[in-house]
Amino acid sequence: MLARTVALLSIVVCWSNLAAAESFPYRAYIASDDVNVRSGPGDNYYPVMKLARGDVVEVYRHDPGGWYAIRPPQGCFSWISGEFLKPGENGTAVVIGDRVVARVGSMFSDIRDVIQVRLDRGEEVEVLEAKRFNAGPAAQTWYKITPPAGEFRWVSGKFVERELHSAAPRPRGPRNNMLLARMAREDAELDAELQAEDVAEPEQPRPRHRHPRREEPVEDEVVIPDEAFGRVHSPKVRLPESFDMEAYVDELDTELSAMVSQEATAWEFRDLKSRGEAALAKAETAVERGQARMLLAKIARFEDIRQRYVAVAEVTAQTDRRNQQLASRLRNVMPRPGADEPRYDGVGKLAQVVAGKDGSPQFALLDSSGEVRCYVSPSPGVNLRNYVGMDVGINGTLGYLPDQHAQHVTAKRIVPVTGTSGSTMLR
Repeated sequence: MLARTVALLSIVVCWSNLAAAESFPYRAYIASDDVNVRSGPGDNYYPVMKLARGDVVEVYRHDPGGWYAIRPPQGCFSWISGEFLKPGENGTAVVIGDRVVARVGSMFSDIRDVIQVRLDRGEEVEVLEAKRFNAGPAAQTWYKITPPAGEFRWVSGKFVERELHSAAPRPRGPRNNMLLARMAREDAELDAELQAEDVAEPEQPRPRHRHPRREEPVEDEVVIPDEAFGRVHSPKVRLPESFDMEAYVDELDTELSAMVSQEATAWEFRDLKSRGEAALAKAETAVERGQARMLLAKIARFEDIRQRYVAVAEVTAQTDRRNQQLASRLRNVMPRPGADEPRYDGVGKLAQVVAGKDGSPQFALLDSSGEVRCYVSPSPGVNLRNYVGMDVGINGTLGYLPDQHAQHVTAKRIVPVTGTSGSTMLR
């Protein structure tokens, strides 16, 4: 019994951690062949390329509808009109307009309708190819570029797995299918015990369906002391006039399965439990009592799971609130730049650090004494390695790493600056 409780608790903790918050970004694998990578989170967005089973993707966000925002895979590109670029050296170009549109490109056609990012004057891009469209006075030159920082591509989450499996992917069911499978195994064990009990208590043969109605009223007050639950319930339930225990319990079990396929916070077992207890009170044979008890035992296990889920979710919520408070406090105590200084979310000498565990930042900003000011992770398309050892200013999304007790910036823009080692950081 203790081992079963520990196993259930382990399942609940794993499940609730997945449901509460993902740790982004994370590496995952494509679990099918010829999976479309799309320009937006939906089937109505045009595909830009295809990925094969086993290809690695980096997931940055889960969007509504089951779509995963990923770093643009190798081979992705975007388009910029030539009138807003000044070609430079070594396959680069400089943006010469304000808020210049970058359009998502596709390997399957020259379509370029989706816009995610606008580039500022002076930004540098990597040019892959120049292409001339139209002819005569309407001719235009467009440049294929590597996807700029902040651009994503999307794949359907049903084709993405955390671990690489050699076997064909299994159809996905409700998120708690593991729980239901475990319950089915335990039900089979309980059913074997009940059959043994039925042998010890022989009874006269009876029709399998629709036994005669009993003499008591259709609606009655039933008080059931049930040692299995350690408490007494007093349900008042109207049972069907033509009562068939097997069919009735099957109906309740179907309702239970539909309920637990939803979020655990939506589970409400009071009505199901009352009807199950009323059925147990009307049971005439050991088999019928066993069917009702098996259903009530299953409900009790799911009740326990819900309580544990709610407890873990509350702890997670408290931790998130504390982290937000710490990050806010840190921003308030940091010095602010003067009115004429550039406003960065982080400044300092960029250094590469040894990651302590999977997913931890690999870069940090150092002050003049070599101490870590904050840790840094790149947004899709941002190449931090080119700036290692340089004084830089970074704009991006602020966060806090409780394990390191340090601030964290997800870099969306990085520029070389002068004399940052003693400068202020964070706006």
